[in-house]
Amino acid sequence: MEKIIINKKPGKKKRIILIVAGILVILILIFPFLLNIYLKNKLPQLVNEKTPYQISLEDFDLNLFKGDISANAIHIKTKQTTDPAVTQINGDIKNLRIQNFGIWNAIFNKSYHIKNVQLIDPNVKIALGKPKEKKDSVQKKINFGVENILVTNGNISVKDKNRKDLVNGKNVNINLTEIKLSENASKLPIAFKNFKIDAHDLLITVNDFYQIYATKIDAKNKQLRISEFHLKPIESPALYNAKNVFDLKINQLSAEDFSINQDSLIIENAKFVKPQLIVTSTHKKEVKENPKEVNLKIGIRNLDFGQGSVLIQQRDKTKIASVDNFHLNLKDIVFDKKTVKEKIPFAFSTHNIEFENIYFKPDPLQAVNIRKITSDNADILIDDIEFKALGKSSAKDLFNIRSRKVEILNNTSKFAGQQLQLQLEKINVHHPEIEIISASHKKKASEKKHNATPDLLAHLGALHIIDGTFIQRKDGKQKLKVDNFNVTLNSVTTNKDILRESIPFHIKSQLITANKIDVDAGKYYRLKVDHIKNTGKQTVAANFAFLPKYSRAEFNRLIAVEEDLYTIKAKSIVITDKNSTFGSKTSIDLDHIIFDGIDCNIYHDLAPPDDIGVRYMFSKKLRDVKFPLYIKQIDIKNSKLAYEEVAEKAKIPGKLTFGDFNAAIKNVNSAKMKGKPTLVKVDSNFNFFGDAPTDIHWQFDVANKNDDYAINGTIKNLSVDNANLFVRPYLNVSLDGQIQYLKFDYKGNSNQIGGNFYFKYTDMHVNFLNKNTGKERKVLSAIANIFVKNDSKGEPNHVEVDVKRDPNKSFFNTLWQGIMEGLKKYLI
Repeated sequence: MEKIIINKKPGKKKRIILIVAGILVILILIFPFLLNIYLKNKLPQLVNEKTPYQISLEDFDLNLFKGDISANAIHIKTKQTTDPAVTQINGDIKNLRIQNFGIWNAIFNKSYHIKNVQLIDPNVKIALGKPKEKKDSVQKKINFGVENILVTNGNISVKDKNRKDLVNGKNVNINLTEIKLSENASKLPIAFKNFKIDAHDLLITVNDFYQIYATKIDAKNKQLRISEFHLKPIESPALYNAKNVFDLKINQLSAEDFSINQDSLIIENAKFVKPQLIVTSTHKKEVKENPKEVNLKIGIRNLDFGQGSVLIQQRDKTKIASVDNFHLNLKDIVFDKKTVKEKIPFAFSTHNIEFENIYFKPDPLQAVNIRKITSDNADILIDDIEFKALGKSSAKDLFNIRSRKVEILNNTSKFAGQQLQLQLEKINVHHPEIEIISASHKKKASEKKHNATPDLLAHLGALHIIDGTFIQRKDGKQKLKVDNFNVTLNSVTTNKDILRESIPFHIKSQLITANKIDVDAGKYYRLKVDHIKNTGKQTVAANFAFLPKYSRAEFNRLIAVEEDLYTIKAKSIVITDKNSTFGSKTSIDLDHIIFDGIDCNIYHDLAPPDDIGVRYMFSKKLRDVKFPLYIKQIDIKNSKLAYEEVAEKAKIPGKLTFGDFNAAIKNVNSAKMKGKPTLVKVDSNFNFFGDAPTDIHWQFDVANKNDDYAINGTIKNLSVDNANLFVRPYLNVSLDGQIQYLKFDYKGNSNQIGGNFYFKYTDMHVNFLNKNTGKERKVLSAIANIFVKNDSKGEPNHVEVDVKRDPNKSFFNTLWQGIMEGLKKYLI
């Protein structure tokens, strides 16, 4: 018996274990059903009891196995609370359907994925609560996804913690299928296979600074229509971390045949009707950049903007620029990770552009008005452009520039990386009218900082400025006028290295012509030229005139001290350049200058007070030129010169004339050009007083700081009548007889002139004159002629001349004094 009892005990334990296990299995199997039944009946009650919300609904159904949730006539509202962290939810939903919600994944893996969500007639208002601060906590990313969404006839309002609108929409209908979300910031955050969106009075807050409005959105069958789109700034411009704030309105926005996924947005046709853009400056020169890598492609086959307008303004609403009406069409636009790195972050194949009534204000005192700009692919046409001065300025030059038409032809410019490659076949500027209003008290330009040279490569086939006019004014007076000018520059090139040069571009060839040039050349003179022609290395001026503004009498009343009055004319001037440069390193290197047909008159009245200013020698004047200067040769041809001087008590002016004047001047220089000679040589010949053949030879070294020079000359067959014109006022004598020649061979410097003087004559008689009356003093003349030889036989003996130079007199005055001193030694 005992054995039997012992054997049965293990079997009993086994049965107990099996029974317990079976019960557990049964409980595990029926628990979901029980939980499903419990939640189905108690979930709304639990929500009402355990959350800040009060909910009522009908026909609630829950299937934990399939992950399906449905309910009708849902009404939710937020209980009264003082907790600001509670999100306020109030509203109604006619029908809610959620299918294939992974409830167990949500419970155990914190992963929320839903196959389908359907909302019928939702009318919901949500106000987000203020988030609670959690110290030393890392916010976990929520694994959430919805594959398909259907919203029908919704009215939705979402506000942020500060009760600012985040999302508003009326009559919202949304149907999105096969939705895919992306956490990659370089791609689109959402993509879907099929979509249908219909909404009215939509508002979306993009961020803390911008909101988007639209009265209607209709998107279906790869078609998109948006009515009265508005990207609106919602803060003061001073608060933006940007240089500009944008306000964009579009009357109608449409896109046709487009597809979207996480990697790309492809649109066949996009059209913007009546876009209105307002750009407001924040006055910020630097902003914090937050660059993001872009791994997204946007392609638009045909993009069209019609009846658009643009306004750019300061923070105080002062207009900077505007376009009243524009039309823009671009073909084959591509924006991707390659193009975004370019200066222009997208590429396109062809374009058609038309802008009307363009205005921009580059400066408070200047504005630009353009009636029309059109561009059809490679050509840009500008009609009626005006650069206009606004007001007046005493410290800054102002400009008025007008042109009827500007043509920019065959423009194939582009960006290659960060390099701008300008490629233009031709620019034509028609009938420009240029006016410069010069400042009367212009400030000295401060030294420019050497900023980085832009990465530029440019080539312009030809620039033509056609039938232009030019005028410069200062203090209401005309300073320069050109009645007509034309410019042709061929093959203009530049790059980042050429931009560092004094002239920041190179020209293969050029032709510049100008007619009727009138220049205010200072207080007393005007300069006029009938015609100028420049071909790069050669400049030709025709009918040059340097003319006094006043008569001789008026001039004498205006000057404070003695001063020469010049009247200079020339039939032509030809300048041949060799290697001159201009700019910060100006260097004048000319091969040849030819003056033809000069007619020069110099008038000097001795009545005004003496000019006690120091007169420097020509060598010093050249040496004081600030920049390197070298002119290989200057030729003066077929010219004439007259010098008139009126002595205070002279009955007639002393007058010197130089007819048939020709001169060759070599090596004009400033002693600053390395490798060039510094010895200036002047060889001239002319007819003194029109009938006395004369030759003069003069040389000096500019580098010689003692200003040494040598000069010699011969005057032949000078009539005594002509000699008396200058002998009478200077020596108070007149001559009778015949002069065969006078000759001098002088050397000098800044302090003196001296050397040998020769005078050959026949039948010479000297008549002394009264200084006051000018009548002959016969007794003195008779006595003096006893000692004067009537004839100088053979080669005359020379007299030695040594004259101290008056530093207040010119070089030519010193030379003349040397000649007068030689005559005086012969005659008196």
